[in-house]
Amino acid sequence: MTVFLLLYLCTDATRTDCQVVPTQRWKGPEAYEQCIDALPGLTESLTAPNRERHRFVCEIQGEGAKHAEHKAQPAFIHQSFRM
Repeated sequence: MTVFLLLYLCTDATRTDCQVVPTQRWKGPEAYEQCIDALPGLTESLTAPNRERHRFVCEIQGEGAKHAEHKAQPAFIHQSFRM
């Protein structure tokens, strides 16, 4: 199993206009648990206003995968973000 940690960068707190940025990838039977364990620290590292707009999501990739939140395909981009 492969799990991607995705960062949703959204323009406002409604989270209706977001850009998906893959930030980490885990492989193996414990991949989803490793991703979930990383979420609290990463979310806490965001400033309070950014926690309202942006979010981290763990998404399972592969055949027959169940998505953690919704079906968003990672868009690989070449950009740098500073928060």
